Amino acid sequence: MFCVECGKEGEIYDGLCAECFLAKRRFIDLPKTLDIVVCSECFAVKMGKSWNDSLSLEKATQLSLENVLKKDRDVVATSLKISIAERDPRNYLAKVEAEYQVRDLRAQKSFQVAVRLHKGTCQKCSRKAGHYYEAIIQIRGSSSPSRKNSLSGARDLVHSRVEELSHQNREIFISKEEKQKGGYDIYLSSGTAARMLARELTKQFGASSKSSASTVGMRDGEELKRMTYLIRLPEYQTGDLLIMSDRIYLLKSTGESSLVLLDLETWQESSISRGRLPVFDLLQREKYTSEATVVSESDRELQLLDPETLRTVDVVKPKGFMRAAETVTIVKTKNGIFLLP
Repeated sequence: MFCVECGKEGEIYDGLCAECFLAKRRFIDLPKTLDIVVCSECFAVKMGKSWNDSLSLEKATQLSLENVLKKDRDVVATSLKISIAERDPRNYLAKVEAEYQVRDLRAQKSFQVAVRLHKGTCQKCSRKAGHYYEAIIQIRGSSSPSRKNSLSGARDLVHSRVEELSHQNREIFISKEEKQKGGYDIYLSSGTAARMLARELTKQFGASSKSSASTVGMRDGEELKRMTYLIRLPEYQTGDLLIMSDRIYLLKSTGESSLVLLDLETWQESSISRGRLPVFDLLQREKYTSEATVVSESDRELQLLDPETLRTVDVVKPKGFMRAAETVTIVKTKNGIFLLP
């Protein structure tokens, strides 16, 4: 068979040879200009109805061109390779090499597309500018030197978790933070994230938590509410040394409703509910703990070198105690010297 256009013999497509068939019709096409919207604050690129933080201009251009590429119904596959050249800060030229397949034929076509950048403001930046928030996390705790680390640690946890969550959902952010007497007020854009963080703070710091809601408007006939989570850090935390009834206890762990204490004299553990914890004095670990060298060891005792007096002292070895080094950690008070696990 021969081509009705040029007379060439061979494989025929709708009466035409491959060359005439591909030249006769415009199988793919791209617009002469492409408009891309970039947030003027965070430089996120708008793709359709959503904003993307991680796209380069070249990748955004390629994805946009793939979306607007016009294809004949006979085209079964396409691929685009692009290169971008800057004309000025708002105008670029994209050179496009397009490969496509029509039936069993493969072909190439070149395009030049003017890429125009337009400034916009994404929803995240707009909400940030307006201090939009759906919930407040109020962190409160003691301002004493021994507890400042807990307060700053809880605040740091909120910031680090929000940073992690924002990579999964860019609409999650801290809209503002206010330092208050005894703590911080942190305003969050997401009520769901705030609820999750309140639970995590309660669990990790052994804190108490209260929540309250306020109505701020209506949407689709339903009340819009803002949540406030009050996270009150306890006067104690895991690892603290507590004096109760002239006995020293190590706070081994804290739960939502109970505490696990280790009596340093007997090394016996006990559990007590938060509400039943008696009045206690808190020992500063930095002041009362130190490392002591083991001079000798028997089945029932350790002979230690007191790091303060440099004299040897005998300490009863609690049941279950096992030494892993030449030194041990001790607590020294007026009641004597005790081993720490």
